[in-house]
Amino acid sequence: MTRKRIMAGVLAMLLSGGFFCQSPAAEAAIVRGSAAIVNGDIAKARREAKEDAMRTCIEQEVGTHVKSSTETSMGMLVSDRIMAEADGYVMAKGQPREWQEGGLFFVELDLVASAQKIGVAVEDVKSQLQNALNADTTGRSHVVVAVSGRNAEGHLENNNMTNIISTYVAQALSTQGFTTHDTDAVAAYIARQDFDDPIARANARKEVRNEMPDVNAILRGSLSTVKVEHVGGNWAATVSAAFQLVGIVSSETNSFSEYFTAVDTDREMAIKKAQERATQKAIAHIGSRAAETMQGETKGGVLHLKIAVHISGVVDRTGQGKAILAGLQNSGCRVIRSMYDKKDPTTLKVFVDASSVGSLQELIDKIQGQLPMLEEGDNDTDAAGAQKLYFRLRR
Repeated sequence: MTRKRIMAGVLAMLLSGGFFCQSPAAEAAIVRGSAAIVNGDIAKARREAKEDAMRTCIEQEVGTHVKSSTETSMGMLVSDRIMAEADGYVMAKGQPREWQEGGLFFVELDLVASAQKIGVAVEDVKSQLQNALNADTTGRSHVVVAVSGRNAEGHLENNNMTNIISTYVAQALSTQGFTTHDTDAVAAYIARQDFDDPIARANARKEVRNEMPDVNAILRGSLSTVKVEHVGGNWAATVSAAFQLVGIVSSETNSFSEYFTAVDTDREMAIKKAQERATQKAIAHIGSRAAETMQGETKGGVLHLKIAVHISGVVDRTGQGKAILAGLQNSGCRVIRSMYDKKDPTTLKVFVDASSVGSLQELIDKIQGQLPMLEEGDNDTDAAGAQKLYFRLRR
């Protein structure tokens, strides 16, 4: 199932009035926030506890605590927007109450939330997602999303919270102009890979390239529950977040890796909060750099390909070989390097930089226009590494 179908369902509920109940008045409330004190860093714990209180207040106002997981992911997206521009949405009155207890830092804030301004933020997010649904899906920025979770025992798990987070990631990227995909089989394959291993990344890129040729990049996220401990009357859950955005063609990678600890009186809620906060921080980091990664895939709406071209059946290196290299250059390809295959000396392998085509098919057409003696060869679906084009000399 694609994220577009999920998002369409969310928007249908929003537009029917079944999600957010807006009140025109600002509501005041005493809200508690908490954070773990890590390595004795009180200042960091204080900031995180205040942020926790602020986000809790916002989430209560936007109605995150609802039954539908797709609605919950939408609530995360709205709270992100407000947290980035907190001034005017939520105001603190008086002085906060602060205390420490068993390695935890607590704060109580008297907060006033503006329902009217939060309602405007909701409408803005709805509008952005609607525009994303109506966008031309032939656009250049297609990303396959694969987010997985591992429990405290290290076992891979796929539960409702993982689905919520995956949907949230897709929605967040959609508001930034990306078209997202999550074909189940491909996403499941990616989720099992260790993206710290370059061979695993290459194999994942190959899998996506073979199954989803329109996709430009992979966003792979892993959330691992590292530790859950009972501290006084609270639970502290620590989650390791590792997210990588990897270009299919360029293999350029932007990464985010960090530990997050969240506190709650309920064990599962502590884990859920840690996963949510970790993902929100990761996407804020990755999202701001996503356009840079995609620049390696496209430039100004035109494909920018660094691609290997394999031509088999070359028996005359002096005549045929030189003619092929000249034809590739005349078709707009800058030849980076060329060599003959050691196992098959009749196959010429040329790595080129093609930066002036609108699609892979256009590049194929340009090459064959300059080199009419070439016909398309058989793809090697087991080949790892950069994307490849296969041709052979006509007999």
